[in-house]
Order: sequence, then structure tokens, then C-alpha cells
Amino acid sequence: MSPQASSQQPPTSPTTTDVIDLLTQLVAINSVNSSMAPGPGEAELGRFVATFGEQAGIAVSFDEVLPGRSNVLLKLPATAPSVTATPRLLFDVHLDTVPLEPMQDALTPQIADGRLRARGACDTKGSLAAALVALKRLAADGSPRLADIWLLGSVDEEYLKRGVTHAVATGVTTGVTAAIVGEPTSLRPVIAHKGAVRWRIIAHGRAAHTSRPENGVNAIYGMVEVIEALREHLEPKLQLETHPLLTPPTLTVGLIGGGVGVNIVPDSCSIELDRRTLPREDPEAILAEVDEILAQVAARTPGLRIERETPYLSERGLETTPDEPIVRLVQNACAAVLGEPVEPEGVPYGTDATQLSGTAGIPTIVLGPGDITQAHTADEWVDLHQVEQAAEIYYRIMRDFASTPPSR
Repeated sequence: MSPQASSQQPPTSPTTTDVIDLLTQLVAINSVNSSMAPGPGEAELGRFVATFGEQAGIAVSFDEVLPGRSNVLLKLPATAPSVTATPRLLFDVHLDTVPLEPMQDALTPQIADGRLRARGACDTKGSLAAALVALKRLAADGSPRLADIWLLGSVDEEYLKRGVTHAVATGVTTGVTAAIVGEPTSLRPVIAHKGAVRWRIIAHGRAAHTSRPENGVNAIYGMVEVIEALREHLEPKLQLETHPLLTPPTLTVGLIGGGVGVNIVPDSCSIELDRRTLPREDPEAILAEVDEILAQVAARTPGLRIERETPYLSERGLETTPDEPIVRLVQNACAAVLGEPVEPEGVPYGTDATQLSGTAGIPTIVLGPGDITQAHTADEWVDLHQVEQAAEIYYRIMRDFASTPPSR
């Protein structure tokens, strides 16, 4: 069967509150990021999440971020609000997935050996199912709530994180006391992760016939010098950078292209770079260092012009201090469910937490079922026991925050 096809029709509305059954319904909905591959985008999944919230008696709203692509927000308000500012806990779980290929039967959930296999099962519909079940359970248990509990289903996390960026920019996160981002962390609370800067460099030369290459300026040769200079000047320095929870920062050339024919001296060559940063690093300082290296290469190569474009992604890393009240609350919930002490960790990848923490200044933790090594793979799966544990952990976090909101 084609990866784009499914033997099942995706559900139009929730039919269960069991977390595994709910996850099975979620993964049958195609929510591939439409900026990455043709398809319906997150719209159908957003409507499904909204219907789930409405059936649970939870207030629901949509906010269009891109044409036809909206964030969905579920709001469970405090029942005994404070006379001053009511504390608010935000769960952010993205709705989009990476493209279905090369996964076969990607929209047909398969359960075997305690695992559910489907696109998005790990990244991050396991977290979404757990958060929805936990929120509905809190809404139904009737206990007084001293804090608001919100769930944001955000779009575009897998591409440019424009969903959460929009939420921050439009004030949705104003008044949020703390945030949990649902991503596969094997149920370990993550309080630090790297940021990223991604941009393109173009080497401009001069075209000529390859029978007389001396009449041209070979842009590909120029780009080879650029790559060598960047590696020579930056890689040794990056390896010396340290962080208590993270590996050193990195620089990777991920894409390259140039030339129009084998018998033409190429007048253009481009590369795209991925610079993974430590939370303390300043993207502007990183680019200034790159610009200095590029100027040196251009100065020693007559006729070569090097252009560094504005980054299309620039985000700082996550760093939440271990003594934040939300960290202790999450540790306690994880320990109670997992039956063992849990220490905060760091991871090398990025999440929506970069906007919630770095831009909005909200103490943020990344936490969810599944192992990141399974995300985006041709055989993506999630451990179902972890999904069940995540629903319990999320519920305890919501309940305990709502009953005794942690002060900062």
C-alpha cells in the first residue's frame, strides 16, 4: 500500500477516552505539515481535538496562523480563581507530523508487542493523547481548581515553529505561569535543550566555457574554500564549549547545490547550514563570527562574492533552572508514577519550548512518552505503557498545579 494511503477512514470525532484507543484515532488522521509535503495539513486533527474538548465541556477556540492552518486552544478555567492574577499552566503539543514517506502504511496504526506503529505515534501524538485524556479527567473530577489549565495544539512545529511563535506574538501566552511541552523524552523531564540557527550562503563567481576555465571564477571551488574555512575556524572552538546537561554546539552543512552543466564553469553555488547552539549563545554573535570568516575567504579569491542570507530559523535553546517550582512538581509526578527518583535532563534537539522559554520567559519543561530515536523514522512507534504512564503523569501535574499553584 502507498505510504499516503490508509486502509481505515480517519475518525471524524472522538469515540473513546481510553488513551490507547484515542491515540489509535489520532494517528489515523493525516496531519503532515503542508509546508513539507502536499496534504491537508493540521486542520482535520485540529477539528478532532476541538470536538474532544467540546465533548468534555472545555472551552475551545481556534486561531489561524497560516491560511487554513490554525492553532487550537482548550481552556479549563480555575473554579476558585485568585483575587489577584490567577496562575496558569500551559501544555503545548504540536499537531503536525513530518511527511509519511518512507513509512509504509503510515496512517494505519498497528499494535504489537506493546508498541503502536504509525506516523506521529512517537512525535508527538502519544503526548497529545495523554494530555487530552488528562485534561478531560481533571475537568470531570469536580475538585476545586485554583489555576487555569490550558492545552495548546500548535501547528508547524516540524518546519519553522510558526504556531507557537504566533501564540507568543499575539499574547496567547500572556499570564502563563509555567509550561509543559509534549515531546518524546522517555518520560524524563527535560529542562535544557539546544537552539538552532539555519541559513544559506551563496558563492557568486563568473561563468565561462570549460575549455577556457581561466576566463571564469568557479563558484563551486569558492564554496569549497568557504566550507573548509568554516570547519577550520569553528569546529575546534565549538568542541571546547561545555554545558552541564548538553553536548557541545555543532555546525553542519546539510545541503549544497551549484552549476548548470558539466561544460560550464559554475557562477553560483549555495549551501545551507545548521548551527546547533547552547542556550547561552547569541545568534547574532554567531552570525558575526561567520561573516568575518566569509570576508577573509572572499578577500583572497579575486572575482568571488560571498552572500550570507538572513537566517530562516533562529531560536535560542531552552534552559529552565532546576529550582523552579514547576520542575519540582514535575519531578514528583514522574517519580510517583514511575516508582523511582527522576532527575532533570538535557537533549540536543529543539522544541516549541524555545519560544515559550526564550521569547516569552516562561519556565518550561519538555516531557512526554516515546524515544526521540523513533521519531521521523521509517518504522516510527511508541511504547504504549509509556503513553498510559504519561496520561497519569500529566493528570497529576495538572491536578497538583491546580490545587496548589507553585509560586515563583
